[in-house]
Amino acid sequence: MMSAVGSLPTLVVEALASVCLSWTAWKAYQSRGQPSADPFLLLSATLAAWAVSSVGATVVNVATVGILELFFDVVQFGALLFLPVAWIVYALSYTGRGIMATRKRIVLLSGIVLPVVVGAVALASSASETVVGSVIGLALGWTGLYGFLLFLYMLYATYLLVDLSLGHPRVSSTQITLLTASVGAPILLTVADDSVPLVGGTTLGLLLSGAFLTASIRRYPVLTGFPKADYVARTRVVETLQEALVVLDWHDHILDINEAAAKLFDGVTEEAIGKPVRSVIDGLEETELPTDATGTVALRTAEGRRQFRFSVSAVEAATTNDAGTPVARTVLFRDITDRETREQRLTVLNRILRHNVRNELDVVLAYADHVDDEELRTGIRESTTNLLELSQKVRDAEAVMAERTDSPESLDLCDVAATVVDQFRSEDDPLDISLVCPDELSISSHRAVLRQVLSELVENAVEHATGDSSHVELSVREVSDDTVEISVADDGPGLPEREREILAAGTETQLEHGQGIGLWFVSWAVTQLGGELQFRENDPQGSVVTVRLYDPSE
Repeated sequence: MMSAVGSLPTLVVEALASVCLSWTAWKAYQSRGQPSADPFLLLSATLAAWAVSSVGATVVNVATVGILELFFDVVQFGALLFLPVAWIVYALSYTGRGIMATRKRIVLLSGIVLPVVVGAVALASSASETVVGSVIGLALGWTGLYGFLLFLYMLYATYLLVDLSLGHPRVSSTQITLLTASVGAPILLTVADDSVPLVGGTTLGLLLSGAFLTASIRRYPVLTGFPKADYVARTRVVETLQEALVVLDWHDHILDINEAAAKLFDGVTEEAIGKPVRSVIDGLEETELPTDATGTVALRTAEGRRQFRFSVSAVEAATTNDAGTPVARTVLFRDITDRETREQRLTVLNRILRHNVRNELDVVLAYADHVDDEELRTGIRESTTNLLELSQKVRDAEAVMAERTDSPESLDLCDVAATVVDQFRSEDDPLDISLVCPDELSISSHRAVLRQVLSELVENAVEHATGDSSHVELSVREVSDDTVEISVADDGPGLPEREREILAAGTETQLEHGQGIGLWFVSWAVTQLGGELQFRENDPQGSVVTVRLYDPSE
């Protein structure tokens, strides 16, 4: 009989191992919504049951309670046999092979039951020692054969994890080493139990297992699951798909990315894998990506800032038996910039034709009855002129926007700005218009669209200038290697808040609409160029309109 003094160190170490392993099992239980949480729970719970039964066996061994001692011995024996199976299940899940029951796996599990049940029944029966010894010997023989088979399966499972760590940037070799040691330590040290002084090999192995699993679950993504691209991700990513498609793990790191996405977000597929998606795709910082989420988001692409409709879907396991088990998520990005801009144009142009033109024609008809009056004739002439100018702006806007479909060209932005300033200076106007620009600033864009944007902004500033001393400044500056800003500042009354709200909302209604088409055209053109449009108040008065453009050639 083991003395109470001799069993105290063993009991302390076993209790510590039980706490660590139970804690890891509890953390896995709390995170069981993640793909590999259930297999990890099975693994840690098996080890926890082994450790707890060891505590019980140590206590009852001191107290010499025979029936409980038998019970705890059977539990420990069963945990030892089941541990390799739990390890295999976890490895299959983590590498994307699936964990549902198949014929081979059922046979594998059934092999555990026979030696445990037979051995327990033989020990608990009142049969002769000869019979009991024979039955236990048979059970042990089967256990040896079955153990060899499990050993081969364990090697295969370990190979899968090691192979995954070598080919996946998010799975480190240290993580796989800790996991493997957490399973191997109690098995190997149990074989060498007598050679470990003070506490015994099994107890030390369980303590090491608890320490390794605790470190793993705290430091590494052991619950997420990283199915190899050959088995899950690549089979779900169709390279011919025109839309951008990204496969994410449970922590929003990229498992796979199709060629369209890599090209759109100016990256290389191999370089993007393993990185957080928000470090690869600019604009997702405030966007959550849970399964089944949909929405609209503005993203920075190789073509500039674009609007995308995104949808998130679950990726199910590769095997038929595991269908319905999500192991990752796909995020599909569909570029809707052209569609949204076209819808805005149609809405506003429809309003122009229905509202502005109709009202102007009503004025013409009202004055038409009194053409003999000079004042009325002047009114008719002015209203008709306004109508023609408005119609011309609509046609010009459509014509210029059509040029956006052509390939961009390399142009000197300062030269375009100088042309616009000279256009307004050439007119006999006392307004002071200045240009602030470096000697040369090249960018790849569309000359006609840019020139029309600047003309609209300067014209808007000129029209709202107050007094002969008013000043308009057109400035161009380089923000970074691939980003430039064009600003038009005036000291007039400023852009009405309602106009800003309408442009920000991106739509008009019967009651809420702008006064013309100029700023709408600017908004459309800047969006089509992949840029951004910003408004702010000038100091001490007036407004500043800024166009930020990104050079796709950089």
